[in-house]
Amino acid sequence: MGFEYKVVAFMGSTRGSEGADAVARQLTLLINSEAESGWDLFQMGDVNIEISPGCLGTLLGRVVTYMRFDQIVFRKALT
Repeated sequence: MGFEYKVVAFMGSTRGSEGADAVARQLTLLINSEAESGWDLFQMGDVNIEISPGCLGTLLGRVVTYMRFDQIVFRKALT
């Protein structure tokens, strides 16, 4: 039995006193939305992305920076 995979970037947002509960609700909505389309939550992880400054940025002394993004992996069985 094989699987098809789908990776979705996730970045929760919150304002003021909402805190982690607001982000948890956002994540829950995403997982439930994908489940309605037949996707099962497989794993969660993060990916580091290297961002190069470009020609002008290099001339201005900017250096390579890194950003971390949360990734959510869903899968469903191939039919």
